[in-house]
Amino acid sequence: MRLVNFNGQSGRSYSFERIGVDENWANREGIAIFAASGAFGWRVIRIVELDGRPDNIQPIWAFRDAQRYGARAVFFAQNQRILDRKTSIADLRDGLTPVCEARQTGVAA
Repeated sequence: MRLVNFNGQSGRSYSFERIGVDENWANREGIAIFAASGAFGWRVIRIVELDGRPDNIQPIWAFRDAQRYGARAVFFAQNQRILDRKTSIADLRDGLTPVCEARQTGVAA
């Protein structure tokens, strides 16, 4: 099960590839989803934008934070267009309600 589709609030389906947590995913350009396996499928913990900069450590810290909530899987979708990444991330966050984003915005989880 390497490819997984996640749906945004708009109904659009986004295809992600499951990659190893030890791979060099943080240096890629696109979107990463950190998730935990649950009884009813994947529980999305956090969604982050990857800008492709090798010196950007924010995605790694985001994954470490997501691990505190049970994330053990990294899903990646390549996307080189900044505006499309931001639009897709907003759609996914609204459709999937990630655990960490709900906590950060002050909404009770």
